[in-house]
Amino acid sequence: MRETGRLLWYTDQIFHTQTNTPMYIEFLKVRVYPAAIILSSMVSSVFSPVYAEEKPHVQQFVVTAYYSPLPDQCCYFRGNYEEEIAFNGKGIAGADGTGVYPGMIAGPDTYAFGTVIDLPGIGVGTIHDRGGRIIEWGEDIHRIDLWMGYGEPGLARALAWGVRNVKGTVYPLGSTNIPAEKFALEDFDADSVILTSLPKSDPMELVRLAEFGDQEYSVRILQSSLKELGYFAENPTGQFGPVTQEALRKFQAEYGVQGDGTSVTLETAAALSAASSITEKNLPELALGLQKGATGQDVKQAQKLLRYIGYYRGRTDGIFDQDLKESVTAFQINAGIVPSATDQFAGRIGPATRAAMLKEWKIKIVRTKAASIARIMNITDAVQSKEMPKKFLAKGDSGKEVKLLQSFLIKAGYLDPKDTTGTFGGRTAAALLKYQLDRKIIAKESAKGAGVYGPATRIIISQDMVAMKWNDVWSGR
Repeated sequence: MRETGRLLWYTDQIFHTQTNTPMYIEFLKVRVYPAAIILSSMVSSVFSPVYAEEKPHVQQFVVTAYYSPLPDQCCYFRGNYEEEIAFNGKGIAGADGTGVYPGMIAGPDTYAFGTVIDLPGIGVGTIHDRGGRIIEWGEDIHRIDLWMGYGEPGLARALAWGVRNVKGTVYPLGSTNIPAEKFALEDFDADSVILTSLPKSDPMELVRLAEFGDQEYSVRILQSSLKELGYFAENPTGQFGPVTQEALRKFQAEYGVQGDGTSVTLETAAALSAASSITEKNLPELALGLQKGATGQDVKQAQKLLRYIGYYRGRTDGIFDQDLKESVTAFQINAGIVPSATDQFAGRIGPATRAAMLKEWKIKIVRTKAASIARIMNITDAVQSKEMPKKFLAKGDSGKEVKLLQSFLIKAGYLDPKDTTGTFGGRTAAALLKYQLDRKIIAKESAKGAGVYGPATRIIISQDMVAMKWNDVWSGR
């Protein structure tokens, strides 16, 4: 297994060569070993003669891309970090021991380490890693892979790159006039929006990964949430800079969450989730123009709202009396809407007062809801770290991860307790298949991923396990 974390984007199963658009395929119905997953997609792949030529020469290439996965990415091509590194390696160094860097190329073993390749319009790189074998598709075409970086930006670049046909110049060892390396990751598209094609968990779980200085998909989610709530005026870019920091800091301050806007704590994520769930349709009705002397249901609504936000202690009788006027005035002064009780608008519910009252109501509701959401997030963290299988599982696998899956299927009523064997056999596959059909993860038994534990199934099982734990908390078990 080579050390670099790599994903090959040329296979027919995961890439539409006609549209040059990458597409994620969740599972393979038939379990095959990781190396075979790559090799099975190659048509007529054979060894080609070793190059003996020492002079520079022009070569036609099929150029694909790979990256180095990191823990806590928003998403992975194979669903999670553990499966990504198990399949691709850790992404630390090339096959010759050189640490990964922009300009590293993975090439066939007929190319010596240190061979330089000039790819017009792309850059100049050096082979320090091994990739697939030389491919012959009716003509002399060789395949190489370009390293596209770490984490989400690297994955985004690899997805955006896809598969390209490029004619380049090869400079074998000992060649003369070898060009200097020239390869800048900034020249390649790393827009995190492309990661939306991959399966992800709840957005508010992902947003907790966002930190100042990042350029990640999690930052894009944060910016989108802040924009919907009126704190971020720009278009989401995925870049966590000073503007995003100030928007987040302001949100934290207004909703009573500790923080300086440089990161998203669990409490901040919970508050964002709660605030995002409250739309204009959820806000209570509050009539404009209410003032002393008014009566009726509109006044009752104002009395209820002011009592909830802590400014009114009188009766809910639908009468706008002096007591209610003083409550409205106290709120207006605290909110900075009027300077004093003698102001001409004091005690009257106009547009500014109405908006401020509804905002205060929303803030209080959010604080209450956020506390429950934070508890659920804590349960989710515990479930995913201790009780969730982290790897791709299919029939024939065995071990602790399989036992975790079987334990869930037993609790959910799909598997007999005696089947906690740690071996993924026929009964476990049948139970998982029934669960997938019931939860509409797959539409039919012949669908891809049927009876296989992959990323989409993992997300739904995680949700169901959290719901089970939450019910246990409320029932006192």
